[in-house]
Amino acid sequence: MSSAERDLGPLEELLEDRLGLSRASLHLGADLEAVLRERMRARGCSDLGDYRRALDRPEVAREELHVLAGQLTVGETYFFREWPQIEACVEVALPERFAARPDGEPITVLSAGCASGEEAYTLAIALHTAYPGLLPHRIKVVGVDVNPGAVQKAQRARYSEWTLRAVPDDMRQRFFARAGADVALRQEIGKLVEFQVRNLLDDDPAFWRPGAFDAIFCRNVLMYFAPQKMAEVLDRFHGALAPRGFLFLASSESLRAASAAFEAAHSHGIFYYRRGSARAHPARGDAPRASRWVARIHEASARVAEVAQRVSPPPRGDAPASPTARRALPSPRPPSTRPPSTRPPSTRPPSTRPPSTRPPSTRPPALAELAAIDRALELIGGERFTDAMAALSALPQRAAPSARVELLRAVILCQQGDLARAERACQRALDAGDAGDSGAAHYVLGLCQEQAGDAAGAAQHYKAAASRDPSFAMPHLRLGLLAKRAGDLATTRDELGRAAALLVSERQERLVLFGGGFPRSALIGLCQAELTARGGRAG
Repeated sequence: MSSAERDLGPLEELLEDRLGLSRASLHLGADLEAVLRERMRARGCSDLGDYRRALDRPEVAREELHVLAGQLTVGETYFFREWPQIEACVEVALPERFAARPDGEPITVLSAGCASGEEAYTLAIALHTAYPGLLPHRIKVVGVDVNPGAVQKAQRARYSEWTLRAVPDDMRQRFFARAGADVALRQEIGKLVEFQVRNLLDDDPAFWRPGAFDAIFCRNVLMYFAPQKMAEVLDRFHGALAPRGFLFLASSESLRAASAAFEAAHSHGIFYYRRGSARAHPARGDAPRASRWVARIHEASARVAEVAQRVSPPPRGDAPASPTARRALPSPRPPSTRPPSTRPPSTRPPSTRPPSTRPPSTRPPALAELAAIDRALELIGGERFTDAMAALSALPQRAAPSARVELLRAVILCQQGDLARAERACQRALDAGDAGDSGAAHYVLGLCQEQAGDAAGAAQHYKAAASRDPSFAMPHLRLGLLAKRAGDLATTRDELGRAAALLVSERQERLVLFGGGFPRSALIGLCQAELTARGGRAG
């Protein structure tokens, strides 16, 4: 162990304990050692050990953790992100919660890890539009974040044009106004959201009182947490949600192994969660038992590598999907009335790209590469994306990139929102000439295009994925959901029908990577529910 690692170790441990961030996520973006040494000097400490001891004083720790949170957490987001989740909240959660709440008692929606406020304000816009006059007295929107700078930006409510890239024209004109080089949220919406600086790991019985919230949005936050800290936060959410309250996570996050605490539900082509009757885990005084349910999430995922590595015939139709698969369906974009994407289109049309003529390599992968792939699949199965990327990054550089390694990199980068790098990794996977991974690479390219708001480009890649691998169910599912949003009923029925049929024998590895952590039956059920709602054949 180097002297730098010895110096950083105690501070990494403290930051994980107080901010919840896993050690791998602490090294994303900012240079952790440089940030800590800058704060060490600012505090007048002689070395990192002295700085760590200074953080034992509560008044120092409180101030320093706020500063460090601002420098070490990433809060990139945008308005109307994962719009179908907002629709589900407005059209499913709120009507049910209104019926459950006594007359006059307010409905409260929490944006946990709200960053600079785009999510909370999107909720306010949607709720204000659907229920005019009810905010903020009958419906409350609260945003909390550990980063004081992010909360201050949210309260200023001024944003760049780029954060509005998914906002429909009519919504942009109604709720935003030009403010020099920026865009300002109109005051009628800005005053509807309450923002607070708050650490999700800090106990506050008044704030987290039982039944305080009817719905909680916590998207792209838990993926950066250490497993035990994630368990603590979910336990807090469970206690603070009203009975049968709603929890919305990002499309890259899943809680299927925690079904006793949160029950999966689906509508609008996406999955979300309901508060179950059981606690997320027992009281904190029973530490060994307290982590038992979250261990199901993280320890059981060790089987993922074995499943994914094994080359075998497709599973029987009645074989259940692995309970450790944890990838959620990427959510579709807002309604088609949004302005065209300003993102440059792909320079190589996927539908016309000929398959690579390079023969697949017959050289067996090195043992180190196989071990790294196994480990990355295990970590992806546990939603530990930063750790999975670290496992792949530790591999030595090869003259000819491995298609499988590049595909896994692309999956991770796509889920982390780094779309440009994800697309480059997909292209390297395609150039490697492995026909077995070309369909999956096009599928991930489609996800990138869809997340960027380019439905037409996404559809081209999904069609390419289905063409290169006719047994691949997920491209048909995405094509069906795209057609649904475009109002193309015939294509919706056709594609979702194909997806439901192919999911019966979908390979386990692809359920691990792309199935959302849901059983095979749940994915088939999603297709059938959408078919039934549109008068199609459901089974």
